[in-house]
Amino acid sequence: MTTPDLSDKYPHVDFLNLQFTNFGKKGFFSGKIETVICPDDNSKVKQILNEEGDGKILIVDGQGSTRVALMGDMIAESAEKNNWQAVIINGCVRDVEALSNFKIGIFALGSVPKKSEKKDQGEIGINIKFGGISIESGNWAYADESGILISKEQLDLD
Repeated sequence: MTTPDLSDKYPHVDFLNLQFTNFGKKGFFSGKIETVICPDDNSKVKQILNEEGDGKILIVDGQGSTRVALMGDMIAESAEKNNWQAVIINGCVRDVEALSNFKIGIFALGSVPKKSEKKDQGEIGINIKFGGISIESGNWAYADESGILISKEQLDLD
């Protein structure tokens, strides 16, 4: 299954109208969404990815910032170890060479070398809006190199 196939099958399903790059090893992925908003501070991203992910996808609203990276190799390692399916970041990552070795989806707008400060700013499980759509914890994401679909319900992949 691909996101273009799903989009054809479910034309009512919205997509994130931003250009993401896949920095991880995983191609197509899908899962239930958890959300976090964190302006230039990855404390909440680190916190949640240190918890059991149960195959979920973390969507991070970094408000499109290119000032700091919200995820690097150590946080990606936690995500993979704790069974997260993927992380989608409206912002940047770092340690790009290392990220390509993780068997999770890692989508971001770009990369920068600077790490974020840890000030424990942000919120987990909050409704977020970027890329032209609203996203809530409990929604579903479907993603591959062609784009990211966001659905209120789980879609049939058959």
